Amino acid sequence: MPLIDIQHLTWWYKDQEPLFNDFNFTLKENDFCFVMGKSGVWKTTLVKFLMRQLRPPLRSVFHGKDDVARYNDTEVQDYRRWIGVIFQDFKLIDWKTTAQNLRYPLEISERAPSSIQDRVEKMIMMLWLEEQREQRSPSLSGWEKQRVAIWRALINNPEFVIADEPTGNLDRESSKNIADILIQSHKAGNTILFITHDQSLVEYVQSKHEVKVVSIDT
Repeated sequence: MPLIDIQHLTWWYKDQEPLFNDFNFTLKENDFCFVMGKSGVWKTTLVKFLMRQLRPPLRSVFHGKDDVARYNDTEVQDYRRWIGVIFQDFKLIDWKTTAQNLRYPLEISERAPSSIQDRVEKMIMMLWLEEQREQRSPSLSGWEKQRVAIWRALINNPEFVIADEPTGNLDRESSKNIADILIQSHKAGNTILFITHDQSLVEYVQSKHEVKVVSIDT
């Protein structure tokens, strides 16, 4: 059974051309899938549908057998806990330190405090961020912010990861480093949905790892 199944999705905002016109897409467990396209609007809308920040049309976006459009508020919150999202603009909490930003998804999932502390400490050591652990996010470099944002998305072992243009604000070398992290994450068992317009980045990952590529022409 697909993890995410989008069936015949047609959608537009008032007084605009359709963003999706009979769009079909399947994300299976353990996929590494690139979704590519030029327009920025559809990408934002797709992420909002997958996060249920925007209610899709009935019987168009499914999580397993469940019609995402029919989720109530409690079911939406439970569903979101099992999705890790990596944003282009990081979306770290500015007043929290590196360690606190990493702790946050574990805290809202109501894990035991001792388990949270152990997981965060291991993550900080692995990321070589010991010197930045008590720094607030505005003082971090773009590369450091994106590393924290990626591992914040992965720290709770999510059912799948949405990477929404995560390299858009980074230089080429940093972009490759981000791609390498996501390749390793996929090898460790994470399902990856990578939204991008960067053909060269897709080619870089294809040279190292098997991926699926879906293009949306808008």
